[in-house]
Amino acid sequence: MIKKLEISVPGCIGNLGSGFDCMGLSIRWFNRFIFEPSEDLSIYVTASGIETGQENLCFQAFEKTCKFVGACIPNVKITIDAKIPPGAGLGSSGTAIIAGVLAAFLFSGYKVEVQKIFQIANQLEGHLDNIAASYLGGLVIVALKNGKAIWKKVPVRRKTTAVFFIPDKPFSTKQARDLLPDKVPLKDAVFNLSRACFVPFSFIEGNKEFLAVALEDRLHQPYRKIIYPHYDILYRAALDSGAAGCCLSGAGPSVVAFCFDEPDRIVKKWTDVADKEKIEGKIKKVKPGGKTTWKVY
Repeated sequence: MIKKLEISVPGCIGNLGSGFDCMGLSIRWFNRFIFEPSEDLSIYVTASGIETGQENLCFQAFEKTCKFVGACIPNVKITIDAKIPPGAGLGSSGTAIIAGVLAAFLFSGYKVEVQKIFQIANQLEGHLDNIAASYLGGLVIVALKNGKAIWKKVPVRRKTTAVFFIPDKPFSTKQARDLLPDKVPLKDAVFNLSRACFVPFSFIEGNKEFLAVALEDRLHQPYRKIIYPHYDILYRAALDSGAAGCCLSGAGPSVVAFCFDEPDRIVKKWTDVADKEKIEGKIKKVKPGGKTTWKVY
């Protein structure tokens, strides 16, 4: 019988510019979830803006997965050490879903299978780019065929650094997704295909010329930046400072710039620009990588 379960899940940069809904890169910034048997359901969260009742996303994933495997839903105390800000495009919701699904598997004694985790998580999240990267770790390309996930991990150059500008105001991922059109011009689809092919090679080789092209996009960023007036300003500033590439992180509003050498140039440029343009937010340097781990007591 499990007395205590600790799960650590890294955040993620979804989409990676042209890799809309099919590429994600985990980051060494973790949310931690502790599950303990209890007489009643209780949820404690260290950060504001996250539900503490049955609407909590982690618990919903836990409950749904218990039903999926045919197990009784046990009363648990869930403690969430939420380091990753929600609503920022950093994969916070994905961490909650992964933790809830994984906890249900472990509490029920159901075999932990990546394919099953992805199947359930996809029903809750609606796309797998962030789920796959946060669970498996690193840069992951993922697709669905006949309801089954196919994925490939890609090595990332060790000197890679992601520099984030995280606006103080969170945004709804649903709102950002609702802005996207149901149909796009053929030329825009081809534009993204040609760029997405360069994403893995950019990170494998640390190729600045490739990455600048690979992160260009016409499927989601042009539509989403309507509600993110800071994006174009920060994008230009990042490239002016020597960044290898820049894009929205996930659905935004956070903006991420990548470099393969000295990230402090981006930090300084963004600090100056944010002060001048009155853009409120935080700047954070994070290394890519990290995967989901757990301990059972």
